[in-house]
Amino acid sequence: MRINGRIGALVAALAVTGVAAGAAAGAHRADPGITKTSIKIGGTFPLTGVASLYKTIPAAEKAYYDYVNAHGGVNGRKIDFEILDDAYDPSKTVPLVQQLVEKDKVFAVVGSLGTAPGLATWGYLNSKKVPQVLLATGDSYWGFCVKKACAGSPKPWTSGWQPDYPGEGKVYGRYIAANMPNAKIGVLYQNDAYGKNYYAGLRVGLGAKKENIVDAESYDVTNPSLTQQILALKSKGADVFVVFATPSPTITALVTAAKVGWSPTTFINNVSANRLFLLAAAANGANVDGVISTTYVASPTTQPDLPGMKLAKQIIDQYAPSLASSFAQGDTNIVYGLGVAWTFVHALQKAGRNPTRASLMKALHSLNTSKNPFVYPGIKLQTSENDNFPIEQEIMIRWSGGARGDWHPFGKLLSGVR
Repeated sequence: MRINGRIGALVAALAVTGVAAGAAAGAHRADPGITKTSIKIGGTFPLTGVASLYKTIPAAEKAYYDYVNAHGGVNGRKIDFEILDDAYDPSKTVPLVQQLVEKDKVFAVVGSLGTAPGLATWGYLNSKKVPQVLLATGDSYWGFCVKKACAGSPKPWTSGWQPDYPGEGKVYGRYIAANMPNAKIGVLYQNDAYGKNYYAGLRVGLGAKKENIVDAESYDVTNPSLTQQILALKSKGADVFVVFATPSPTITALVTAAKVGWSPTTFINNVSANRLFLLAAAANGANVDGVISTTYVASPTTQPDLPGMKLAKQIIDQYAPSLASSFAQGDTNIVYGLGVAWTFVHALQKAGRNPTRASLMKALHSLNTSKNPFVYPGIKLQTSENDNFPIEQEIMIRWSGGARGDWHPFGKLLSGVR
């Protein structure tokens, strides 16, 4: 059947309109935060308050994204990273995360810091199917809740990055049991999920030697005074001191132990094992020689010739010069931030030329790379649909050199840390 000119024109016009409408519908179906030229992400961090010593982490992440943007972005899209200050207070985290999702329309919440803040927001973010990824906390929930119900429902939209806290606690427990079988162990831990994760792991690692724990004292994150707890541990005859605390309380604990004349063999958790924090403790009278911890990132001061540390210095010098002094002094939180940002960019590249929230999560659940230049040499990032722990390797480190000293690795790279 022939179509006359007028009808043919009308059909053609309708066809063009349909194509345009389809294209508009396709554009509308794109996940929030994604345009042809940009990807908007955000995160909450303690820029102020009791955990503000972590603030170099988001600054380093932004520096890496700026570096990537200056080199063409990811598949032509620039990363726009919004940083909000929740002061490590979950009651502030909740409305800020809602702002990121509902007002600022972020594609994903990336790198947010803190166990309690993360737990306070993961139900909301998972209900909205918004990626809550590469959280700056080693809580075991992030890894275990990929495929099974946790706190009432699966959490497939959440992931961590660093080794989990119970696994790290097991490392200290196994070391003490093997090398100090007669130790009298005193534990100081933060009285929330963060500290309890570590303490539970320590007990598992100690095995039968958990009976050697002579006392365990907790503290509230809002109470900076630890004198009573330190005196209690000393009075019980503890000769091994295990500290599961964030940086400021860790520094206080080390200084207080010295002031009360207590000199146990001391272990501190990785999140507080930053060279700058030990230097601060030593400057205030703490005896830091022999303190033991773990690491999974490279060191700017003891490994400056690694390609990753050279790249880190280049990025910080150009895109975050205010961090240059801290980096030169060995602020591994900067290296941590760069490592997280590298992982996000790597996953985003794997998520496809037109990434979706779902394709990002698929990429994060199928990591398999040893190319992250900012982690300790030999460490691999690997996940699967049933394993949501990207890093499961650490190496033990010990401080030497006193007030001008540094961390030095010892032993072999530990694999399967969980």
